[in-house]
Amino acid sequence: MERQWPVRINERQIPNLISTLQYNVITAIGAFSASASILVFFFLLSLATSLFFIPSRSMDPTLQVGDVLLVEKISPRLPTPLNRYEVGDVVLFKPPDALREIVALNGGKLTDRDLFVKRVAAVPGDTVTVDKSGSVLVNHKPTGVRRDLCDAEPTKLIERYIEPGDSIVEKDHVLLLGDCGAVSVDGRVWGTIKTSNIVGRPMVRTWPTSRMSTIPGLPN
Repeated sequence: MERQWPVRINERQIPNLISTLQYNVITAIGAFSASASILVFFFLLSLATSLFFIPSRSMDPTLQVGDVLLVEKISPRLPTPLNRYEVGDVVLFKPPDALREIVALNGGKLTDRDLFVKRVAAVPGDTVTVDKSGSVLVNHKPTGVRRDLCDAEPTKLIERYIEPGDSIVEKDHVLLLGDCGAVSVDGRVWGTIKTSNIVGRPMVRTWPTSRMSTIPGLPN
């Protein structure tokens, strides 16, 4: 016997694969999983990268006041054989105790969130000579790059803090200098720092968009 088409079936006769409660539970779990995945992604992203705002002229003209940098924070966490610092690297670091003391003596205060940016000028084993004017020799030779491209500070205030003398960069330490030698309070004042103080490497200048670029080196 042939059945007429279309066949009409009462909706109540169709069996439910899942109940309303089960559907609501599955929907809630899916929404929670999606939200958790997004949160985990941004949490991991915050561990790997961050943005840093340039607050001073110490790296002028390479990095200017107001520049925003994208900083990667993975490589400093790698063990030494996989993470070597070379002369010319720009790094983001926690201030050493000597720098904290200088800031405190001048009425300032640094928190655990305060970070600084400088360029590696000498690595372990290098001999560093600093004279009264702030000039630096590495292994008894000029550093080979120019740090006089920014406007000079008329009062030469930095010379009050410079510690002249000779030293050898110890293992797991680096000497950091600012690109603007006339105003940068850097390794000429507070010496070398432990590489464990380094927390990141700037990769790209993201702001202003007119100067968006990778981090340039210093001219010879």
